Amino acid sequence: MSCMTGYARSRMGLPRLVERAVLDRSARRKSLDIVRCDSFDHAACGRSFTYWIRRFGYPLDGCSRAAENIAWGSGSFATVRSIFSTWMRSPGHRANILGSGYRDLGVGLKIGTLDGNRGAHVWTQHFAAHC
Repeated sequence: MSCMTGYARSRMGLPRLVERAVLDRSARRKSLDIVRCDSFDHAACGRSFTYWIRRFGYPLDGCSRAAENIAWGSGSFATVRSIFSTWMRSPGHRANILGSGYRDLGVGLKIGTLDGNRGAHVWTQHFAAHC
């Protein structure tokens, strides 16, 4: 997923985002929350989308920026290519991927049962930049 994001950004003449371990951890925990609470939502388990980003120590203050993409699928709709293509066709998700205000990236994946669908692949991308 990181490679697809980097490729899309390079095609648009944008710099690659730096994959940060702290954002990988926050994105994985977000995907876990979605599965654990069976809630496909940016506020899964009643937490704001920045909850795990802050919890793992990424500095978000007054001039920082953060965004989140979430998606899920099963079977052939769970692949990196399928999920990424869906995001790129969505104006909001595409804007996050190609956002010039972000420098850092984290990616998470959790496989579990979501809304009764066993083997659901839940993907999360966290985008951020701090001052």
